[in-house]
Amino acid sequence: MKKALILNGSPRKKGNTSILVEHLVKFLPTDQDIKISYLYDFNIKPCLDCRACKKGELVCILKDGMEELYSSIDDSDVMIIGTPIYWFGPTAQTKLLLDRFRPYYVNKKLNGKIAALILPAGSGASDCDLTIEMFKRSFEALGVEFLGAVTSESYDIGDAYKDNDALQNIEKLAETLS
Repeated sequence: MKKALILNGSPRKKGNTSILVEHLVKFLPTDQDIKISYLYDFNIKPCLDCRACKKGELVCILKDGMEELYSSIDDSDVMIIGTPIYWFGPTAQTKLLLDRFRPYYVNKKLNGKIAALILPAGSGASDCDLTIEMFKRSFEALGVEFLGAVTSESYDIGDAYKDNDALQNIEKLAETLS
């Protein structure tokens, strides 16, 4: 059984990212181990480029909310990262998460994992290209298989419910993950 970790990078727990995540969960097998973490519930400090993660135990030495997230990430087989698009990029909290993936470049603990993105944006897919490329390149460097991104044209809370293409693509993603 695959262990799926969904990392929701939206500051709104009832926003469009959550709507799409909840839709995904509905279509995943009921026996699948699924954990959802809201990144705004964690105090994530920025990477300081101290390079301590390149020595010794190959782990980040900062003591913050990433300690719990690292444990969940390490324990998962599949990562789904959801973030609304702010100014053509992920939320600040999501970017902090990605920056703190640095130890994984050296310790290789993400090798062989699978990842996908869920990206609601005001203008839809055209606003998501830079974020998709950033994660695609990061996942490639970390040895993570990138399954792709589901985008949604969603600006106001609830718009994701009306984006039938996004909802269908979420269902296809769930099939891929099953």
